[in-house]
Amino acid sequence: MKRFLLAAFGLAFAGSASAATLILYSAAPATLAKSLAAAFEKKTGDHVEVWTSSTGKVMARLAAEADHPHADVVMVAGWSAGLDLARQGMVYPYRPASIEKTLVQPAQVPAPFLPYGLDTVSMVFNTKALPKGASLPNSWFALTQPEWRDRITAPNPLLSGTASSFLVAFVDQYGNKAWQFLSALKANGTVWPGTNHAALLPVLSGERSGMLECVGHAAVAAKAQGNSVSLVYPKEGTIMIPRPIMIMKSAPDKQLAEQFVNFAMSPAGQKLVAKNNLYPALQGIPAKSIMAKIGSFKVIPVDWQKSAAEQPAVLARFKQQILGQ
Repeated sequence: MKRFLLAAFGLAFAGSASAATLILYSAAPATLAKSLAAAFEKKTGDHVEVWTSSTGKVMARLAAEADHPHADVVMVAGWSAGLDLARQGMVYPYRPASIEKTLVQPAQVPAPFLPYGLDTVSMVFNTKALPKGASLPNSWFALTQPEWRDRITAPNPLLSGTASSFLVAFVDQYGNKAWQFLSALKANGTVWPGTNHAALLPVLSGERSGMLECVGHAAVAAKAQGNSVSLVYPKEGTIMIPRPIMIMKSAPDKQLAEQFVNFAMSPAGQKLVAKNNLYPALQGIPAKSIMAKIGSFKVIPVDWQKSAAEQPAVLARFKQQILGQ
């Protein structure tokens, strides 16, 4: 009996010793990162250790750990953030042609990594908390009008990858007019309280009427949960933001990291992307029916390489001129 128990214990120990651990840092919806990790663990028997936060905090943690890196795979919300990590030499190039040819058109953006999904930003309003007599605006620039004084929030682009991507694209599109708009928003009482979640909460509670630059998956989730919110895609257009999934050059087990990326890009992984209110990057996997169909709203074209190069200066000016920091 003892020999049987010892043999069984030895087999169990050997099995656990052969399992590998992958460390994932993610600014995707936390539910997506965790569901991808759980599905990958079930499929492979390997373990995935997940840490989730905003893009800004993920980038800050990667910078702080530069001398002793921990993350094997990183998922962030802004394409420019991924290009910035690649520019710093932190990314292991992984973009197989077999996967690249299966991407939907908006995800076909050059980079040494893949897009696991796409998202937009929009204006979101609590239809039960509009100013008296106000109707839903159809322009970003309408939010500087007196009726919206002290009624609008926005995510801080220093923390939100989607907000920073939109800010740089907006400045590139409108130049000084964009900075005048941001200053007018500030003078009109708009606040930038933090992440998308922090900016959306006052809108859902009715403390504020609306939010600009709200990341799509958060807005759709709020609507699906029964909140009285309306998503507005302004007439000037918004941007489609590919969301990077990257293998870090410091990852000790590149094969395991590649397996995780491959799973995230597989039909099974992409169905989880769709379930978590993002547009899948893989052809043939539909987004949720509650989401606006691609092509039903105007999209501002973005030169992502240019955007990545300009982002540090734009964010620095925003921090000083708009946030006063």
